[in-house]
Amino acid sequence: MKSIENISYHNIYNSIKNDTSEILNGLLNKQQKQISSKFFYDETGSILFDKITKLKDYYPTQKEIEILDDNRKEFYDYLPSDSSVIEFGSGSNEKIKRLLKSLKKPVEYIPIDISKDFLFKNALHSAKYFPNLKVKAICADFNQIKSIKKLTDSSKKKIGFFPGSTIGNYCPSDAKKLLKSFSNILGPDNFLIVGVDLKKDKTIIEKAYNDSEGVTELFNKNILNGLNKKFNTSFDSDNFNHKAFFNNEKSRLEMHLVSNKDHSVNFINNHITFKTGETIHTENSYKYSIENFKKLAGTAQMEIKKVLKDKKSFFGIFFLKVVSF
Repeated sequence: MKSIENISYHNIYNSIKNDTSEILNGLLNKQQKQISSKFFYDETGSILFDKITKLKDYYPTQKEIEILDDNRKEFYDYLPSDSSVIEFGSGSNEKIKRLLKSLKKPVEYIPIDISKDFLFKNALHSAKYFPNLKVKAICADFNQIKSIKKLTDSSKKKIGFFPGSTIGNYCPSDAKKLLKSFSNILGPDNFLIVGVDLKKDKTIIEKAYNDSEGVTELFNKNILNGLNKKFNTSFDSDNFNHKAFFNNEKSRLEMHLVSNKDHSVNFINNHITFKTGETIHTENSYKYSIENFKKLAGTAQMEIKKVLKDKKSFFGIFFLKVVSF
């Protein structure tokens, strides 16, 4: 078998202690129990999410790919050549393939994700698919700014890529902090291409997160299975039901796990009790108008230079430029 010479791997994500504190704080110290959506993405969760993106009712991926396919010339003409492309939260290769093929002579692809096995598998696929492109896979949390910056070449022009409306998983104040982190990593005058789910009829949104095949339910419950594997805990996902609904007041889709019985779970010497009907809040997906997202980007040292939408205006891809700071 021919060796793959254009790929390197860097694992700088090792935060069991921090993750433990975060989970315990969310389950013990908050009136509304919660688990961060980042814990969805172990290998099984990443595979399940990839299945979700192919479901008929799950429009965000379909619409984002439509935009990428229909606007190749926009990407080619507007974005700088000879750039290093940094993907924040690399999932399936479907979107990054399209972006890389639309750019002028990209020289490097840097996928960043906390799901190590899924990350390295997809990075290897990219290295084979683009043999003339240097691929540098980094297993890291987005907040590890200094470590990530050390692994990126400050002299290269950079294009950040944050697809999939993942920005919507963060409340606006945290989304602002995240965009500032990206600004810090990318540097002034460089670009971030970000996918944003736009406001629309809530029936369409709720249908996307309550699929008839039950894949989203499996994905939601798998967050508990992932904690069992990582921390040797004893969550029983059968004790919970999937619930997803649109919160009009906060303009966000919420996903919860609803306890269907009184029970308790031991988590690293801590006793966590659940009453029937009590929920664990596992995910938010905020929906933005173009004007609202423009305001958010402006508070994070980024300026919107271009917005591309699908034919139904369900989804938007925003070209953001880091302003000097």
